[in-house]
Amino acid sequence: MATLSPAHAATLTWQNLRQGATGRDVTTLQYLLREAGQTVDVDGIFGSGTNTAVRNFQAARGLTVDGIVGGNTWEALIKTVRQGDNNNAVRALQDQLRNGYGYTSVTVDGAFGPATNTAVRDFQTKRGLSVDGIVGLNTWQELVTGASTAPSGTTASLAGQILSSSRITLGTSSSTTNGSPKQNMTDAAAGRLVTRGCNSNVNCGLQVALKRSMLEGVLSIANAGNTFFITSVAGGKHSTNSDHYAGLAIDIGIWNGVSLSTPNSAHTAARNACIAAGSDPSQTFNAYNDSSGGHNNHVHCAWN
Repeated sequence: MATLSPAHAATLTWQNLRQGATGRDVTTLQYLLREAGQTVDVDGIFGSGTNTAVRNFQAARGLTVDGIVGGNTWEALIKTVRQGDNNNAVRALQDQLRNGYGYTSVTVDGAFGPATNTAVRDFQTKRGLSVDGIVGLNTWQELVTGASTAPSGTTASLAGQILSSSRITLGTSSSTTNGSPKQNMTDAAAGRLVTRGCNSNVNCGLQVALKRSMLEGVLSIANAGNTFFITSVAGGKHSTNSDHYAGLAIDIGIWNGVSLSTPNSAHTAARNACIAAGSDPSQTFNAYNDSSGGHNNHVHCAWN
């Protein structure tokens, strides 16, 4: 890792992390802090212990000591890794690949072996990076910002972005009149409420606003390089208090070209990607994480 002077300006755009943040990128930060010699728990929670470790690292590297992990601190922490390496930076990489981007063949063990190399090259291909299997600054930046940086705009513009995304296919049928995913998103893009289903009468015609957290999450999944087919948003028949009816959930029927009509590894990959994009793990169901037994043929992702 090259030492950065206080006058150094980050060469890439990074999201800021600070005390109170949670999630996959905090886990990455914690692994990188460990690799830099700091003592910190790896729990995905930016608490007081992580704040102290960040400040200690910043002081040691001649950076502004503010506890905020922005571009300068990220780039000081980043360590280039490649096949054959074995360290905490590799663990950070593997955690992003497996739990942030759905590469379930990768084990978070710190050993950069063939499976990690294959996943890195596939990720680099999907993100338009140099495909060399070497995880340097550009690949790290795509890993960190790709899974967690949410798209911006009004809810209507977010719905419009989903409609125009080449990675997202919206179903055109539903048991609810005017309640197909395509029609739901078209109505939301026009600033209208969308038609939702209900448990007792699928054609009940009630309306709801699609929520920002769900729209941002859907786009974040696509921006991470995934392609998927959405079979339900607000329409259809679901459980009485379903998050679908609150404009907070989607069902995925095809994941990166693999049908979810039967249990398979793509179920796990899709669920992991939804969680990485902010869905509630306790309300994100597939064939293997299913409290009701009703998700063997799709993955249900719900946001708060």
